[in-house]
Amino acid sequence: MKRIARCTTNKLGTTEGDPLNLVVIGDRVTIRQCLGGRWDEAEAITFSTCVKTARAFLLDAGYRYSPVSSLFVDGQMQTLALQKARASINERIHLRLWPTELSFRQQPVWIGQISRDIGVRFTPKTWNLTTHRIDPDVDDARDHVIDNLVSARRLLEYGYVSGVEAASEDAPRHNLTGDPYFTDGNRAVMILAPASTDAGYLRWS
Repeated sequence: MKRIARCTTNKLGTTEGDPLNLVVIGDRVTIRQCLGGRWDEAEAITFSTCVKTARAFLLDAGYRYSPVSSLFVDGQMQTLALQKARASINERIHLRLWPTELSFRQQPVWIGQISRDIGVRFTPKTWNLTTHRIDPDVDDARDHVIDNLVSARRLLEYGYVSGVEAASEDAPRHNLTGDPYFTDGNRAVMILAPASTDAGYLRWS
């Protein structure tokens, strides 16, 4: 069985970026249903969406469907990009998912990355010279997804498995644009409920 990568990378796969801190079990339709409400699918990067992004950035306004930058796993760009908009485009939670070759209980297994934007800064590492600055506590964003699914009653089971090596707040690692992050090194594994359930959820270790 092919080992799942531990981090996102650049397109060439030569440099590691944000940790792959989620495993989601369920088909694409179920994922979209479970993360309904304020979780929206990001628009593709086009001239028009770049203009809307720039306008929102300059006015410090919201842009609910703002595109996300491309990250890669095994040379593949994210298949599904979702975001939870906040008051300003400078602050949002974004979730990227990649399908894997695995299945569990006849359901597809996705690997994912989630982080929370807390601002914008300039960088020479992107085409538009700007990037979102992420909250270095990436575990908090990871666990936020679990809280959302519990509140929506769309989580059957969840637990944690090893992902990357732990990194402390005093000795963080960095993503592709240089933002520091710290983590306990674990991935959240979530089995989605195909319909809303009152049966509760099972946490395993």
